[in-house]
Amino acid sequence: MEEWRRQFPLRAHGCRLLNQFGQHFKLAGVNWYGASDSFHVVGGLDARPLSELCHAVAAMGFTVVRLPFSSEMLRVERVPPGAIDYVQNKDLEGLSPLQVYDRVIEELGAAGVTVIINNHTTVGAWSGGVELNGMWFRDQCKVYTEQSWIDDWVMMAKRYEDHPEVIGYDIRNEVRPTSMMGPSPRWGNSSPVYDWSRAAGSCTLVEGDSSMGMEGEGARALMDANAPGLVVVERIAWPQNSLREMLNPKPPWEAWQVPRDRIVLAVHMYAWSGPGAWSPKHFMPGVLRSFFDVVDYVGARSLYGEMSQEALEEQMDKDFGFCIDEDICPVWLSELGCSLDTELEWFTKVCQYLDKKDVDFAYWPLNVGPKPGGSDDEAYGILTNDWQPRWADPRLQALRRLCPQAVLPSPKKAQTRRPLQLPARARADSGSLSPFHLNVTPNVTPVASPSCFGQVDEPLWGAPFPWCQPLPGPLVPWPSSTSLKEMPEARYIWKVMEGVDSDPGKDGGPWRPSDCHAHHVVGSENKDRTSCYLTLL
Repeated sequence: MEEWRRQFPLRAHGCRLLNQFGQHFKLAGVNWYGASDSFHVVGGLDARPLSELCHAVAAMGFTVVRLPFSSEMLRVERVPPGAIDYVQNKDLEGLSPLQVYDRVIEELGAAGVTVIINNHTTVGAWSGGVELNGMWFRDQCKVYTEQSWIDDWVMMAKRYEDHPEVIGYDIRNEVRPTSMMGPSPRWGNSSPVYDWSRAAGSCTLVEGDSSMGMEGEGARALMDANAPGLVVVERIAWPQNSLREMLNPKPPWEAWQVPRDRIVLAVHMYAWSGPGAWSPKHFMPGVLRSFFDVVDYVGARSLYGEMSQEALEEQMDKDFGFCIDEDICPVWLSELGCSLDTELEWFTKVCQYLDKKDVDFAYWPLNVGPKPGGSDDEAYGILTNDWQPRWADPRLQALRRLCPQAVLPSPKKAQTRRPLQLPARARADSGSLSPFHLNVTPNVTPVASPSCFGQVDEPLWGAPFPWCQPLPGPLVPWPSSTSLKEMPEARYIWKVMEGVDSDPGKDGGPWRPSDCHAHHVVGSENKDRTSCYLTLL
């Protein structure tokens, strides 16, 4: 295990990441969300022990987990009831969300899986579309400013400086507009306040030299904090332009005067997203979607999922593949995912491209079950409903082809655990820092209180578009350890079935009635209940 840890930190050499032994280290990853959402801890802790979840990630062949967190999570003191089953995760009882986040990192490291921590949201809520989590700061909010975002990153870097499994810092997820009528972020050539190039450079570099103005030149933040990890900078999500925009007129490492081997550029792709101008039709109901179909047709715009194999590969070359072909810098496709219906064909096309160019990737997501803030199931999840690998899933099989051959280290845990706490300043102010604080009382579903809206008089046009719920969104009750946990019928395999999921990568024969399994619901005082779940194949 110590030999495994000695290979870090990683450094970029051209378009590849190398370990301390000069060997190529591929980011073959998966996203594990939850700490960025309404309940402030990773999903699955109400279903399985943390150590089992982490070793399942390793067993599936992933080398890295992109671990989203919200700025609010750093300031919340208690985990909402029901988010963790403390019968299965007794050692997590009494911990704050940030301390649970610590344990997730430590357990992943013990399983031989690295972590790239990702500031996914500002306040803990499901993120998507044009919405108030689009920027790295909260307009007119005194709590979530750009400077507090930078301070949070310095604190996190110091927090994990002695954790070699933390190999990088993905400084912000999918920067995008916060409203349809308000200002949009740009990479340079825009108002300094909304200039993502300047802000990303500030997080990487600037910590207080006011004489340098807003140019991203001056004393260092993450670098000066002796943060050993890679700095991951994502392209703006909407519109999704080519990475050439981020490299001209100067690449970031030159513009910010940071070591070239520390910067990784990241992109996201889904079948419903596309290059250039953003098309909202994926989020629209029937008639409106038809209207935007016509608009996109007239404008000759295609979403990634609408492209042929040849057109898709040509577009990916324009978007980011040239960085690999020209050996410019590492590119991490840190989000891609699909459902098992019409998107699977598109996903296969992308995987063929990733295989051909040996691209670093992270699948979205590991999670299954209801999405935070909603009742719909996570259609992209690659686990069974009780959070075990679903080996027969064609998406997992495709991803395993892209993963490097790995030797799993011993599951032995680290012998010492450094006490990790918020800085004294943050602790002293913790009662007033979160504009979306949780009012938690025993046996009551947690409710988010949007106090920040009381500080900001937002005009109607500044609100998110109708298809996006205002933050923080409704919180859906999380099944507590004493309630019956119902699962959707005929959706996922409930138990490992002989000949189906017991052998990695092998499909069994057709499902038989004898494949039903009795399952005792933890905490239920009722008798065992029998549930049958079929594969999706």
